[in-house]
Amino acid sequence: MGRRPNPLLVEFFDKRIPFPELDWATVPHAVNPWDVWDAYDDGVEGWVPVWYPTGDPVTGRSYGEFERAYFFEKDLERVLKAMHRWPLWGSARQKKKAVAIAMLHLYCEIYGHMPRV
Repeated sequence: MGRRPNPLLVEFFDKRIPFPELDWATVPHAVNPWDVWDAYDDGVEGWVPVWYPTGDPVTGRSYGEFERAYFFEKDLERVLKAMHRWPLWGSARQKKKAVAIAMLHLYCEIYGHMPRV
């Protein structure tokens, strides 16, 4: 049995829907969106991005596979709520754009390019 992607990522992984155009002035210089969007592990439940932490940054405790998927989903929901896009709504293209932007923001939070929302 293969691992399933997080249901929030259905439109995001749909190759028929194009990725959003970006306002490059809003993307930190050191961040390549394609590195963020293409770096996921389909061998892990939820298809958690490889850049998402594998453990608690404060305590150093490692996350199990399902725990990591849970925290990724909750962080993604948190960012989508801050964007006023939770629950996801709109066309498939609008959903893909919202998730893509939220993933960029989450990556930037984790790597210190932006403050946590």
